[in-house]
Amino acid sequence: MNDKLVGEKTTTPLLKTINDFMKLIKGFMILVFIAYLFSGITLIKPGEIGVILRMGKLVGDYPENQIYKPGWMFALPKPFDEVLKIPDQKILQIGINELASKKNIKKDTAGNISTIDPTVEGYCISGDENIFQTSIFVKYQITNPIKLIFGYMAPLQMADSLIYNFTVAEMTSVSCQYKIDDILAEEKKELSEKVKMGVQKKLDAINSGLTIISLEISEMEPPPFLKFDFEDVQSAYVDQYQFINKAKSLHEVKIPAANGTYEKMINDAKAYKETTLANANAKAGQFTKMLEAYNKNPVEVSHEMKSNTIKSIITNSGNIIVFPDVKSSQGNVTLLLGMNGSIITKITTPDGYYEEDD
Repeated sequence: MNDKLVGEKTTTPLLKTINDFMKLIKGFMILVFIAYLFSGITLIKPGEIGVILRMGKLVGDYPENQIYKPGWMFALPKPFDEVLKIPDQKILQIGINELASKKNIKKDTAGNISTIDPTVEGYCISGDENIFQTSIFVKYQITNPIKLIFGYMAPLQMADSLIYNFTVAEMTSVSCQYKIDDILAEEKKELSEKVKMGVQKKLDAINSGLTIISLEISEMEPPPFLKFDFEDVQSAYVDQYQFINKAKSLHEVKIPAANGTYEKMINDAKAYKETTLANANAKAGQFTKMLEAYNKNPVEVSHEMKSNTIKSIITNSGNIIVFPDVKSSQGNVTLLLGMNGSIITKITTPDGYYEEDD
């Protein structure tokens, strides 16, 4: 009877409630422990790769065993394992405004901005000591995640920080090698390419595992207080290129025309040369024939030549009357020209005379 009373005392409602609560706590602890064991399971999304750091050491002996592709990946819960997700061949990008002008810069008492405060905004100096400000846009890839992970505690944040700082340093260094006119005109692309190569060289020197895809100088402008001066320079460059293009257009028109005139003059000269030589050769041939005839019969040829010469003179002389002085002249020729519309030629020779009416 007493034993029965003691048993009834141990199963009182209060004790039963306590026992149920303890069972609930135990179940909850078991669930928490199970959840803790499976907390290391991680989903690697497409475009990512995963690695496991177990007590700070990379899990896997070879790269193919160290890198996990997209899918579910099992790891021990923290603090035993740490899962790091790295973008796989994804092009990342970062905008760099360290060297750009800032908005809401404090103005002087006159309401103008007359200088640059280097503690507030950055700038670059060209080789001819001109100041300009610029914004830069960089695209990069993580090409070797193992190097990146073991080089830095927070790899993704450090990747942005490295590229940011290296780009600012390289831009300020390289820009001083160019004149401002060249940077604003045709050498802006060359400047960005040289900055890109310099940043990549610095990243390779520290085994960062990062590769620069592109580096674009998206904006380049003078400080606000020099804006109007730069606009004048830009306007002068526009005028310069307009004059150059106009000169090139004139060159394309004038040079072909001059070449055409030149060719025509050369051809005319060649034709004149050929005609003159042909005439000269013809006259030389006539003279040769006349010389041969003269050598055979000099008197007759001489008389014929004199007659032809006199005829030529008479024909080309016009209305002229020539009367030689008979008393003192020894001439044998009397010329009567232009009388009654006809030319009468009287030639007196030692052996007689002859008359010709024309």
